[in-house]
Amino acid sequence: MPRRSIALLTLIIAIILTIVLSFVAVRNYLTAAPVADDNLRGLALTIASAMEGMAGRDTSLKSLASFHTNEIAYAMLIESSGKIFYHSNPDLTGNDVGDIRYLNVVTTGNYAENRIRLGTGEQIYEFQAPFHLSGKTFVLRIALHTWRSEAVMRRARFAIAMIFSLLTLGWLLGGSVFWLLQRQDVHEKQLARQNELARLGEVGAVLAHEVRNPLAGIKGYGQLLEERLPEGRERNYARLIVEETRRMETLVSDILLYTRSEPMPVAVCRLAEVAASVIELLAPQAAESRVRITCTVQADITVLCPEDGARRILLNLITNALQAAPGDSQITISGVQDGTWSKLSIADNGSGISAAMLPLLFEPFRTSKARGAGLGLAVCKKIIDSCGGDISVGEVSGGGAIFTVRLPLAEKDGDVC
Repeated sequence: MPRRSIALLTLIIAIILTIVLSFVAVRNYLTAAPVADDNLRGLALTIASAMEGMAGRDTSLKSLASFHTNEIAYAMLIESSGKIFYHSNPDLTGNDVGDIRYLNVVTTGNYAENRIRLGTGEQIYEFQAPFHLSGKTFVLRIALHTWRSEAVMRRARFAIAMIFSLLTLGWLLGGSVFWLLQRQDVHEKQLARQNELARLGEVGAVLAHEVRNPLAGIKGYGQLLEERLPEGRERNYARLIVEETRRMETLVSDILLYTRSEPMPVAVCRLAEVAASVIELLAPQAAESRVRITCTVQADITVLCPEDGARRILLNLITNALQAAPGDSQITISGVQDGTWSKLSIADNGSGISAAMLPLLFEPFRTSKARGAGLGLAVCKKIIDSCGGDISVGEVSGGGAIFTVRLPLAEKDGDVC
């Protein structure tokens, strides 16, 4: 199974497990309070039943005085008039109860429960129920300590905190593992790319020694034939030989540049001057394609990039724009200062770049053209990266593509030229 599918399956399982455990933890926590209250209520009913049985057997209530449990804070019998008929603290017997909470039990005949806070600051559970003794109805008020219910709540809080802590730890560990796998994947891709560049370097070295010199001879003889032959088909053949030889030389140079392992030399150049020279070089091609080139590069922009590198960047990008632009259209070149960067844009109004080609645009040997090795943009990106800049591509409103190159500035710039 591919690594991506395994990762997706693991993520789905982790999400489902997280949802299930979270649901169980929250449900247990929410049901802990009702369970604790049920325990207190059940205990209070049991104590009330036991006290009523004892009082029925001993109407003098002496047996109640000896009835004690650790859960009972106090117990009392209240007459309908509000006088305390019996209290677990004998000193309070005969006093007025001092509140009206018992009246609800008197009027409804049902039990009542509440949580109140004593003067000592302790919170207790108060249970009140009708109490029948010697043909009279009293209100039995029992105050229970809540330490048992608080223990249930503490366990519930501890359980939910533990579960969510473990889930958080699990996600953090999972995220760390995913990050490490991503780094490993990136490292493997970089290693594969380095191996590819190493193989290309070997091929480039062979091309440099075995192909460049014969190409120079072929081009020289082709130029000589072109000069000496009269106008006609034979001279056109000689011209084609020269053009194709130049294309092969460019391909060899691109391969050598792309596979070069040593960094580019640190140098600066004036972007406006380089742009003007490249436009002048491509002017015949633009005129033949009936494409206008408009250039507004801010004067005196000096970038941290060798002149040869900047020339190769502009030459490739403008050539691509010329090939993409239809007849009677325009290519717009602009260059401005953007903080500590120079921002160079080359826009055309051609058919744009397909969505399928965008992720592969700067990969070597990827091209949608019938002719071409697909090294132009890869070479541009390598030069720009080595200079500490970046390149991006976008769409032009109305159709076309725009390439934006950012290169670090060497010094402050002047005005638009």
